[in-house]
Amino acid sequence: MKNYVSFLTKKATVSYLLVSLFSGLSGGFFYPLLGIFVVDGLNASPLQMGVFLAVSIFSGVIVSQRIAKLSDLGWERRKIIMLSQSAFVVVMALFMFIRDFYLALAVMVFIASFTAAAMPQTFAVGREFADKNLGDKSTLFVSLMRAMLSLSWVIGPPLAFILYDAVGFNGAFMFAATTMVISVLIVWRMFPSNKVQDTETNSVTDVRQPWRKVPGAPLYLIAVFMLFFANNMYVMSIPLYVTKELSLAGSVAGQILGLAAFIEIPVMVLAGLWAAKVAPQRLMVLSAISASAFYGLLFNAEALWQIYALQVLNGFAIGISASLGMVVIQNKMPNQMGVATTLFNNAIMIASLASSVTVGIVAELHNYHSVFLVMLVAGTMALGLLLVSARETRRPPCVINVAAEA
Repeated sequence: MKNYVSFLTKKATVSYLLVSLFSGLSGGFFYPLLGIFVVDGLNASPLQMGVFLAVSIFSGVIVSQRIAKLSDLGWERRKIIMLSQSAFVVVMALFMFIRDFYLALAVMVFIASFTAAAMPQTFAVGREFADKNLGDKSTLFVSLMRAMLSLSWVIGPPLAFILYDAVGFNGAFMFAATTMVISVLIVWRMFPSNKVQDTETNSVTDVRQPWRKVPGAPLYLIAVFMLFFANNMYVMSIPLYVTKELSLAGSVAGQILGLAAFIEIPVMVLAGLWAAKVAPQRLMVLSAISASAFYGLLFNAEALWQIYALQVLNGFAIGISASLGMVVIQNKMPNQMGVATTLFNNAIMIASLASSVTVGIVAELHNYHSVFLVMLVAGTMALGLLLVSARETRRPPCVINVAAEA
């Protein structure tokens, strides 16, 4: 085990983990409060809140994907991360004063959209660094980065609401800005320069290959969307199911979600170790099987202890998919780390938006318990897509005409 963690004593590797932690804390302090801020701070209606969140997500997807393509063609990832994180600090500073809905929306579209590039670029440069310097420990290192991000989201949201209750929105926004400034300083002082160098013809060909033509990539990304679509529906619906339909205290829902997170983080680290012996996409199939079993058993659970026990399956599924899901698409597109990582991140962002709409519709027409069936369908579809994607990946790739694609 000592050989596996010896690289953690190096300055560069620690810097990547710290950036994952501090930038994650920034998001954990801001995004859980965003809906409340829009409604209470900006005096928006629920419909306006939905429009605000949807426009914010789609603008972030568009901008981050464009930046990802440019980063793979030569833009230095370190500078992109610094600028994107600095944009987040600017947004926090502006939101401490802005209380107009349309002005806040403009800030989200024209400034906050650039912050969406920070996290995928961080994981892209982390993977490139690991492939170059850590050898067979590369996947473990990326899993550790992802575990640090998850840890930040275990810590961030509860502290954000404590600050919100104590001093209001501005206290949480100030803390979010402070932790992001720390992240910017770490990137500035400790990250090595990492500019893409097109030194080989094959590398140029791969970079210009559209992701839609990478064998297995489109189906895999749809599978990722389905997995996180189902998981986000679960995270949104389980507190409402526990309090509204089971008539239990809200603390019970917190315990259920906390237990899953407690299991999820060590599984992320273990998944990085398992990936040295088992292909990551096979482990993703195992994740989808575990998720589907969890949703099916959850729908039929008749006692609270059963819901608690099932969190083992849930934590196992999310621990693998959250840590190795990114690795698989990076493996499919090794010379397009920026595009690959951003596609994965954007699939999760769109899944988050789609899940919130779906939960509302299903609960309105039926109840929150019925949402579990939709989750089961999504998990099963993800499993099928992962199997087909793996089969397509094993096929020999077609020859790409670079001039035609350009």
